[in-house]
Amino acid sequence: MPEIQGYAHVAITVSDLDASLAFYERLLGTAPVGRIQLEGLDRRLFPVGGGQILGVTAYTHGSADVSDPTKPGLDHIGFAVADREGVVAWQTQATEAGIDSDLQDADFGHALMVKDPDGNQIEFFAPAAEA
Repeated sequence: MPEIQGYAHVAITVSDLDASLAFYERLLGTAPVGRIQLEGLDRRLFPVGGGQILGVTAYTHGSADVSDPTKPGLDHIGFAVADREGVVAWQTQATEAGIDSDLQDADFGHALMVKDPDGNQIEFFAPAAEA
């Protein structure tokens, strides 16, 4: 089998595209860099580093149920950050953007969790420093 080289993109479905675009622009500090429009689908593309893309998608038809990480499906999206200082910097970014966040320190690493307007969990994660 050919080696997988990483993720090219992650796409999430949202119920209110305008509200979600405003959220992700505030959180990521950037506007979308592209758009894909197909019949019944409108997706905006945010750069998230390393050539990877986060797609924020609204469908014309579909469910408006809020995301629940305890149900089968997507639990969360985890973005890699170099160290705890980087995680704290994302917490500052979220706070300044008016977004609630939860910083968690554990033996294995440091995680900042935020939820978008649909309840999709976004994590900024750095592994624990080696002793």
